[in-house]
Amino acid sequence: MSRKAKEPIFGFGGEQSPHKGDPVIKRDQGGNERWIEAILPADAEAGVIETPTSRRRLIIIVGAVFLVMAVLAIQMFRLQIIDGDRNLGLADGNRLRQKVTRAPRGVIYDRNKVTLAQNLASFDVTVIPSLLPRDINHRRQIYATVGASLGVSGQEIEQRVERSCIDQALKAGTPQFRAEFDCLAATQPRLVADNVPRETALDFDQLSATTPGFSLDVNPIRDYRDQTLLSAILGYTGRVSEQDLIRNPDYAPTDYAGKLGVELQYEKELRGQNGREQTEVDASGRPIKLLSSQPSVPGSNLVLTIDTELQQQMTEAIKKQMQASGSPRASGIALNPKTGEILAAVNLPSYDNNLFAKGIGQSDYSRLLNDSAQPLFNKAMGGAYPVGSIIKPLIGSAGLQEGVISPSTTVNDTGSLEVPNRYDPNTKYTFRSYEEGGLGVVNISRAIAVSSNVFFYTVGGGFGNIAGLGVDRLTAYYNKFGLGAKTGVDLPGETAGLVPTPASKKKASGEGWYLGDTYNISVGQGDLRASPLQMAVATAAVANGGNVLKPHILKEVQDAGGRTIRASSTEVVRQNFISPANIQLIRQAMRKVVSESYGTACCQMEREVPVPVAGKTGTAETDPNGKRKPHAWFTAFAPYDDPQIVTVILVENSGEGAQYAAPATRETLAWCFKRPGGCVK
Repeated sequence: MSRKAKEPIFGFGGEQSPHKGDPVIKRDQGGNERWIEAILPADAEAGVIETPTSRRRLIIIVGAVFLVMAVLAIQMFRLQIIDGDRNLGLADGNRLRQKVTRAPRGVIYDRNKVTLAQNLASFDVTVIPSLLPRDINHRRQIYATVGASLGVSGQEIEQRVERSCIDQALKAGTPQFRAEFDCLAATQPRLVADNVPRETALDFDQLSATTPGFSLDVNPIRDYRDQTLLSAILGYTGRVSEQDLIRNPDYAPTDYAGKLGVELQYEKELRGQNGREQTEVDASGRPIKLLSSQPSVPGSNLVLTIDTELQQQMTEAIKKQMQASGSPRASGIALNPKTGEILAAVNLPSYDNNLFAKGIGQSDYSRLLNDSAQPLFNKAMGGAYPVGSIIKPLIGSAGLQEGVISPSTTVNDTGSLEVPNRYDPNTKYTFRSYEEGGLGVVNISRAIAVSSNVFFYTVGGGFGNIAGLGVDRLTAYYNKFGLGAKTGVDLPGETAGLVPTPASKKKASGEGWYLGDTYNISVGQGDLRASPLQMAVATAAVANGGNVLKPHILKEVQDAGGRTIRASSTEVVRQNFISPANIQLIRQAMRKVVSESYGTACCQMEREVPVPVAGKTGTAETDPNGKRKPHAWFTAFAPYDDPQIVTVILVENSGEGAQYAAPATRETLAWCFKRPGGCVK
């Protein structure tokens, strides 16, 4: 059989089409099939046998995939980054419970280990907002449950937990959505109720498993034993402020911290370190495993130099004189002239620092803050007053040391001293003594005993043939005795007082310095200002032979077991600026104030106090128009031969020092030296 044409080896020839739709086999120029193309369906020519695919449909599918991926990425970013802390807290909050174990605050004792400040358990309800449900209705159900337990409405709980925070943020200009998010995402505990009664606290503790985010905290608060006796010295504790949190990142918003006095000064020692417990709970909130525990470390105990019995006695003695004179305010200091230890520090009127420890109300705080008698003010260390004649032992020491006077130098006190105007001799200025008829001829010893102003005008500013110290030397010696600068006592709020100079007067008023200014500060008047503590330090320098000591109120820091961690020591700030002979002469003169019949504080103290006392009265004018009574001062040391105690008492706007401050001193020292065990235990 013959074929008309050569058939290809594979398939039909290109010109043959047995069936419609069969593939067309192409041949090259030689008539050979391009068979490779025929068997590869991906060949460019093979596409002609497939139905064409729409590109629009493919684009839609790809776009949808990218859109879903973008939504997932955004959601993951929100969950992990923006809401990460909150979601982590929610996850952990479902199975973990964190509990802070508050560290007991250190106890404060007096020098004889009498307890002054200790701790009481206080119950607080707190909430961590990030652990609360996101659904507002669910949250409000929880608020209603918590409110019923605490005896308040659910709306009140909502206000405390979130609304007050949101409102505060809105006032600060934060957008609404941001304020709500930040306030509900907070991971720090927020106080809901404090000082919860014990029975209420126990009931709430049973509910805590069903109220996510809420917990019961046991927070030690202060209990001050004698309430008002040492409030200005001990100070008080209170809830930490925003400034406290900034300064101390380790504090939690519900912690307590020292706010005033010893509590503030020694916050670091008293505070201790809180402990923590982490517990795993089941679905119903019952604890099943303790995961970790860090015990709390109690704060250190403080032993102060204060003698509580002496403090009580001095307080009562001063109160009597306040009542007798109608004085609104008074203060007093007692210290050991050998060590600088503060034995008593009286501030009247006082306040109950337990009010602050338990959370003082606004009305009570406003009453204390606006009281003209300043019960919150530490007058003994922070008050700056004209000191009157108790300054005279200091200027007498300076006059002797500089050779301006000698023990035999005399001045005739006629009751006043007249100084002519340098530009107009016909104009004279009169500087008076307190005794109108004068005190007669006096030397340094008698001048201190009778408190002659004329003598000390002369020593300070000069008169007649006595040149006087002059303002520069006079103020320099005041500075050496510690006036015009803080003593460095270990308590906040101390004043530096003021020793005026020509430069300071020029700066303050634009006026020049006159001889009358020198005369005024020579008798403790004019712009000279000092605190009772400063005058006690200066008097102690006379009592101990010329050493200016740094006063301190801390005796020891002890651990919880009573072992001494640190003890305070005597610190001499300045010495050897007055010779022992000159100091002794001033000491003898101060003894005559009390012992001689012509002394301004003779002679009842000599009869009632069982040891020899040396002292100096002071009456400081407070009003040139005489509408207010002067301040009454008395400074003393005893026993004269071997001083154990220095006292300074100030009864404000009461009258003469001999009439009101001296009797309070006499009563205090008489009790002190008759006490079994001695005046300074």
